Amino acid sequence: MLYGEQLRAARALLRWTLKDLSAKASAIEPVSSDALKKWEATDGPIRGINTKIDAVVKVLEAAGVELLNSDAPGARLRKAG
Repeated sequence: MLYGEQLRAARALLRWTLKDLSAKASAIEPVSSDALKKWEATDGPIRGINTKIDAVVKVLEAAGVELLNSDAPGARLRKAG
């Protein structure tokens, strides 16, 4: 499950624009900047097409983001090495 808060935090950690994330995720499954903007405005779990959400998660994780899903969902960068 991906939360709007996590998506905002992850993109900020990577210093990516909505366009950057859209382009990278769209290599797996088309995801528009407008959809990402809507998802980021969500407080709580993102609702959408699972394949699109999965593509975004894969791209973020490949870039080094860890999505934390405990009682306080968040995001952090993996340690180098």
